[in-house]
Amino acid sequence: MEFSLIPTTPVELERSSLDQSWGFRLQGGTDFRLPLSIKKVISNSPSHNKIHPGDAVAFIDGQDASSMTHNDAENLIRNSLRLQLVVRRGQLNTIRPTKGIVKFNAGPNPRTNSALNNTVTQNNYRRF
Repeated sequence: MEFSLIPTTPVELERSSLDQSWGFRLQGGTDFRLPLSIKKVISNSPSHNKIHPGDAVAFIDGQDASSMTHNDAENLIRNSLRLQLVVRRGQLNTIRPTKGIVKFNAGPNPRTNSALNNTVTQNNYRRF
């Protein structure tokens, strides 16, 4: 089935000020080569029970979301008090890391060449 043939649902969200969070996390965008979708919804927020994790975002304030970068979508969403979304319910899985975070530490100090230091041993022989 083609993605564009899946039925859409209009959703209208409203918040009292720009400082208030919408209460959802967005993932994807053309820069990530993934469709925009809802990753997480926070309870008791303007988004609670209106959108759900896995909802694909088709339109944001009347603009086609399929060609938006993550940053473009984020800017549209952040700068409005009333947000009109069109979503496709539960169409996408949220992306979760398969493994824990890997931390890379600096490797061990490079070994110094004792010949460069021209050190003297206990029996007064020089190392080269």
